[in-house]
Amino acid sequence: MCFNKKRGLGERRKRMKVPFFITRSGHYDPIVAVRFIVLFNAVTLGFQSVSGIGRSQSVDFISEGGRNDYPIRIPKPQTEPHRLTFKRGYQMRKLSITGLLAGYVGSQAIEAKDALGLILVLDESQSIKAIYSFISQGVVEWEVSNLDATRSEPLIETFTITHKGLKNIPIPSLF
Repeated sequence: MCFNKKRGLGERRKRMKVPFFITRSGHYDPIVAVRFIVLFNAVTLGFQSVSGIGRSQSVDFISEGGRNDYPIRIPKPQTEPHRLTFKRGYQMRKLSITGLLAGYVGSQAIEAKDALGLILVLDESQSIKAIYSFISQGVVEWEVSNLDATRSEPLIETFTITHKGLKNIPIPSLF
């Protein structure tokens, strides 16, 4: 059996994908953004989508005295709040004590000032692959999708919160 070293390396490079997550077999698999859990003050809530996960910073560039070959970057203070937008099917609550209590606890967790929030991203086997934490400052926008008697689409509830900054919590990988 003949093994060509150059061919073997080339095949290995072709198999490598974008480095999002390293599996135990040693190749890269991207994390699928379809399985996630959102918690507000330890209350688990289901959502159709979450947007606004990210970070941005405003900066100024100045040229300083004897250093004119490149500008110096200076961060600006944050003037706009960080925002996360959540979408889910609008849920009618049953008129029972447990239904009302569950609805009250869920909305109380979302609307609370300084609520601890977590977004857990899962893989197919329900293992946690990414964690984003934030401290919510409360709901700043809320709306329900348009009502239209000619369509049979679910009613979608959308709300936006402001938060004090998003942190990506590292997950230790076991190989």
